[in-house]
Amino acid sequence: MEQTALTPSTPQTNGQQPPKSKNDIVSRRNRPLARLWRSIRAITPWALLIGLVIWCWLNPVVLNITLTILGFLFRIAFAIIFAIIQFVAIFWFMSQTKMETIKPEDAKSISFKDYWGQPNLVKVVRQWITLLSDREQFVSMGGRYINGILLYGPPGTGKTMLAKAMAGEAGIPFISVEGSGFRGMFWGVDVLRMIQYVGKAKKLAREYGACIAYIDEIDAVGQSRGGVMGGQSIMGMMGGASGALTRLLYEMDGVEEQTRWEKLKARWYKFIGKEPPKRNWHVLFMGSTNRPDVLDAALLRPGRFDMKIQVDRPDKAGRREIIKGYLKRIKHDETVNIEAIVEDTPRATPAKIASAITKDAVRIAMFKGRTAISQRDIDDALQEQALGIEQPIEEFDPMQRKQVAYHEAGHAVAQHYVMPDQRIVRVTIVRRGGALGYMMPVDRVEIYAEPLRRLVADIIVAMAGHVATKLFMGEHWTGAWTDNSGIRTRIWVLYQLGYFGPPVFGRENSSLGDAIPGFFHEKLTEYWNLLESQTERLLLEHADELEAITQALLEKDSLSHDEVMALLGDNGWKHGETAFPPELKLIGLPQPKPLALTAPATIAPSLAKAEEVLVRATTFETNGRGPVRMIVPPTPAQMAARRPPAEPEKPTAAEASKNQPPANGNGNAPV
Repeated sequence: MEQTALTPSTPQTNGQQPPKSKNDIVSRRNRPLARLWRSIRAITPWALLIGLVIWCWLNPVVLNITLTILGFLFRIAFAIIFAIIQFVAIFWFMSQTKMETIKPEDAKSISFKDYWGQPNLVKVVRQWITLLSDREQFVSMGGRYINGILLYGPPGTGKTMLAKAMAGEAGIPFISVEGSGFRGMFWGVDVLRMIQYVGKAKKLAREYGACIAYIDEIDAVGQSRGGVMGGQSIMGMMGGASGALTRLLYEMDGVEEQTRWEKLKARWYKFIGKEPPKRNWHVLFMGSTNRPDVLDAALLRPGRFDMKIQVDRPDKAGRREIIKGYLKRIKHDETVNIEAIVEDTPRATPAKIASAITKDAVRIAMFKGRTAISQRDIDDALQEQALGIEQPIEEFDPMQRKQVAYHEAGHAVAQHYVMPDQRIVRVTIVRRGGALGYMMPVDRVEIYAEPLRRLVADIIVAMAGHVATKLFMGEHWTGAWTDNSGIRTRIWVLYQLGYFGPPVFGRENSSLGDAIPGFFHEKLTEYWNLLESQTERLLLEHADELEAITQALLEKDSLSHDEVMALLGDNGWKHGETAFPPELKLIGLPQPKPLALTAPATIAPSLAKAEEVLVRATTFETNGRGPVRMIVPPTPAQMAARRPPAEPEKPTAAEASKNQPPANGNGNAPV
């Protein structure tokens, strides 16, 4: 079959009319009739207008009617324009939101010299700050700027301060807004606020070469969109922020696109035959949040928030640097001990440290009539932050006050000997934050992981308050609810982590009572009783010291670390030692012989019982001190898994019928 070659002049159209070319359209518009019709349409409005003017000039009645109609139309047009202006003005007013702008020349601008405690973070962000201020080599190598940096971490860790320090270090402006500041009452207001915010950031970037646009608590505007409405209510009323998020995504994705002004400049340069200049400014978006898990995935992808930086609590070295920095800004005396403050603020945030030193401690010192801050002022400030203000009971019943003193003295003695790697900050019987008294310990060494036996020691310390009350008051008292709850929690953690057997999984949210198998409750009860007996034995060995702490509390109400150590003496801990001594050191000071003379008769059997339940005791000599008795908490192996023998399994119905002898003809089993 002969094939016909296709040529450009004969395109295939599958039976449809071929598309008209540009020349065909132009030739059609140049036809005489088309030109005549266009001329008529252009002349007709002017002819009607001239005719109306001539008619009005010749007829006064027509003139009056025309003027009346024109006046009416003018009033309508004026009302419409005024309404539009009002509408635009109202939305412009509602689109205004509070923004904080810090320029390089402002007095409140800060740099990395004012940001303490996070040297590694400073090292990381300094690289990108250098690229913002010195970009020529980076651009010449084909590099592209990051569009955004997300800072996340616990509250008070200095995320906002880090962003301000970055701007001050680079010498560029900083503009920030709260995430909730984009929310508006009506639909569309959040978008207007976002447009205004980004527009102001771009204006500052054009002026200074770069700008940091910071959104604090960005989860308020960048929360994940779970549905079509995106968190908005009906008709968009009462504010959602889905529109603001969508606009933010667009702005961050198109941060390198030309603005309207840049497009106009590019057209002008093109018109005059020159190459338009390249952009020499950049906007770096930054955000902070405590909950990065709720942010929208589109916001976190590369190209928007390219870097995610965790701003965590400072470690011991970081806290030391922060404390030194803030102490330089206040007047303090020679009693201030930097290392003591570092130890007393484990896992503290920079905001907490700054508030205690520069606000609370200064206030406390001033109202005590002093012009310099002392160590006791800083200690009181930290106590207020942890537990609230002091609320002493003016007419405290002597017997109840004595019970609280014994309770806290028991905690202090057990803490001193069982957990020597912790430092007792204060022991007090002054009511504070709902607690009638407390003993506050802190770790001398930063704890990131610990052996399970340390939890056992912590249980002994928690039991010591209740046991001391029972021994020295002769009966059980209330007041140990919090201690008992903590003991149950620690035993539950031991059970989960495999201290009593294989680790337990899938029961993280269960409680001790409803998650442990029934047969194991007896073992846990036995373990509880053994630990309580061990605690009782410890307090009886150090009864003299416990009595001394109690009497000092009754006289002074509160005891500092130095006062407690003066009464309890050395516990074998040396500064610089590692945590977790291989054995729980229980230093055997003089035996509690005076206890029989002062304690009620009801506790006499406890002395004998303590000897019976002693798991293991070893006596050895130490350098320069008397005999030391070392008591090791009972381990699960020492509990001897005495499970009841398993009952024989009962046969099933099918097995029972199978083993049943055959019946006789009457349906009865043979005799």
